[in-house]
Amino acid sequence: MSSNEKKRLRDRRSQQTLREKKLRHISQLEEQVAHCEQNHSDQGVQRLLQVIEGLRKQNEALLKRQKSLKSLVDSWETELEEPAATDDSSHDLSSLYKEMSNREAQFSLQTNFHDSIPPIGISSLLNAPISAASTPRQKRSPSLEPLSAVTTPLWNQIPPHTDDFGTRTMISCPWFLYPELIMPCPDVPNSPLDFIYGTKTNALADQIHTALQRRPVRDPERLGTGWLTYHFSRWVIAPSPETYGRLPAFLRPVQGQMTTPHPLVLDFMPWPRLRLNLIRRWHVYGKDRDGLFGFMACCVKLRWPWNETVLERNERNELFY
Repeated sequence: MSSNEKKRLRDRRSQQTLREKKLRHISQLEEQVAHCEQNHSDQGVQRLLQVIEGLRKQNEALLKRQKSLKSLVDSWETELEEPAATDDSSHDLSSLYKEMSNREAQFSLQTNFHDSIPPIGISSLLNAPISAASTPRQKRSPSLEPLSAVTTPLWNQIPPHTDDFGTRTMISCPWFLYPELIMPCPDVPNSPLDFIYGTKTNALADQIHTALQRRPVRDPERLGTGWLTYHFSRWVIAPSPETYGRLPAFLRPVQGQMTTPHPLVLDFMPWPRLRLNLIRRWHVYGKDRDGLFGFMACCVKLRWPWNETVLERNERNELFY
């Protein structure tokens, strides 16, 4: 084959390759045009605009909910008689998380967790008497003062509540719907493990365990919350000097709780000032009750080392606490 023939052959192959490349490019463009006509029509654009509008409304609702929770956190630092006015427009999610992170970091630096927990186990914590704080007592609101036993014994002064134990929708603590089951329960649970794993021998402890399962909490918080809730519930069910005496000082009602009927679940809050703030502003925070308690479940932590479990096994491979 001569050199001219070889050149013509190369030219024909180049032209054929160019034509094939051009055809492939045209085919790709036609596919893109068809895709745009199918998905980018006026109807498709309207559908996307509706999705964007829905996301915008959802974002506004979440921001409003976050501002409400932030104002609750701010209210913990204010006096009950003179609630500070809060500007919701200045609150955002990042500032809330930043403030909480700073407080948690300061708490971690000032606290030695290993020194704060006795080596003999959690049972000593559950049964140990509550000691008074060593810091000087600060002046507090009259609403936070303990109740007086002048006219009625302290153990018989149960705060007024709005719960209707006969109506499922009007009760804030579900276990009170079953008085025939929880009345025979002992004043002290047989085992704290009932709050972690549930039990078939103690209806009250099992109901509290079921309620706590709705929240993403660790075993230490589940155990501590369940223990306090059980004893307060037993006092409400069967008020007596014995059941009242098992309540820690911070869980006993104060003056402000006796003036305004409120959901019974608010009396389970372990901080008196928080209880009164919620009672006073329940018309605001009660609209998002599930969000409020979900927020608290994520933030409340028991002083317990993260790398240690509340349960251990003995030489017989049995769990103990």
